[in-house]
Amino acid sequence: MVRTSRKCAVCGGNRKRLLFQQAFATVCLIQGYDVVVCEYCGFAFADDIPEQEAFDQYYRDLSKYEYQHRGGRESDNDESRLRDVAKTLGGLIPNKQTRILEIGCSTGRLLALLKESGYQNVWGLDPSPVCAASARELYGVTVFTQSVSDLAKSQERFDFLILVGVLEHIRDLEGALRTMHQILLPNARIYLDVPDATQFADFPDAPFQQFSTEHINFFSGASLANLMRAHGFEQVFSEKVLRQYTDVTVMPSVHAAFENRGAAVSPPVRDGESEQRLREYIDQSRAVDHRIRQLIDRTAGNREPILVWGVGTHTQRLLATGGLDKVNISAFVDSNPKYHGQRLNDIPIVSPDSLGGRSEPILVCSRVFQKEIEQQIHNQLHLSNEVLSLY
Repeated sequence: MVRTSRKCAVCGGNRKRLLFQQAFATVCLIQGYDVVVCEYCGFAFADDIPEQEAFDQYYRDLSKYEYQHRGGRESDNDESRLRDVAKTLGGLIPNKQTRILEIGCSTGRLLALLKESGYQNVWGLDPSPVCAASARELYGVTVFTQSVSDLAKSQERFDFLILVGVLEHIRDLEGALRTMHQILLPNARIYLDVPDATQFADFPDAPFQQFSTEHINFFSGASLANLMRAHGFEQVFSEKVLRQYTDVTVMPSVHAAFENRGAAVSPPVRDGESEQRLREYIDQSRAVDHRIRQLIDRTAGNREPILVWGVGTHTQRLLATGGLDKVNISAFVDSNPKYHGQRLNDIPIVSPDSLGGRSEPILVCSRVFQKEIEQQIHNQLHLSNEVLSLY
């Protein structure tokens, strides 16, 4: 996979300061990147990564947002979070006839909630055909199976765009925002919800988890506003909010609304907070990472074969950086059917349903879903394997 350098999407600058080097052993997409901050405006982002086409293909073919293990339905925490978003949108969308498009809509639950509130002109866009089918079958929502770049060819025009947990995934931010101008009417609005990089250290996850295989833009409220103003959108609302993603995990976020002005509104105001706060997060992650590696050595470093549950960012980073090098992994386990039959570090990835009759201990390599995985092992699969937890 060819990796290329990025200029700052906010100010166009090419002078960057290195904060951290991330690495992954991966089945797809990306083997690592540099976390950098723009020396001019302070925007933090992942550098030396593949072009947008590689990300478009990944989200089309290997999306983990299809929730196939739950029949396309969201978790209880996702349902609560999306209801909160729908409530906020009710105060921002002008009227019930507004033409609404959600970009990166997954299986369409947020759009279904808006329909229930009386907004009938709602559509979704998602690169995954499975997401589109689930949205249609579960909620009667029409979803276009396209990427953001494909929208530029569309003749459709909308009054309101929604991107929840999407902008942090987009490599070509400039191209995406140009496309949004093309499909938005003058003075139309866009609603954004992104992780808040200035609070990563305040709500710990697995070490370096926020520098994931998918998250490649690390926004603060200031850098988000700078990006949008530089590309012709004027801020009309902004607020920090905490999103409950699992029973034990909170994601600090910034959500904001902007109006389409068509041309740059104002030059960027330097973001003086992101770099300092990300350095704090990196130092905190290093300390937790050290503890985890010691725990892995004590519990799974005896070279007896074990199963490792989870092939996401947490596992891929530990494989690439030596944290799992002393472990004799007989197989990886993951609930995402897109991974079944593939190999990671030449070790097979299998489904949870295939574990019957296997006696190896199971190392749960996830913080976000640790409790959910443990419940699945004991209560759904009724396995008697020893379970090794890191958190």
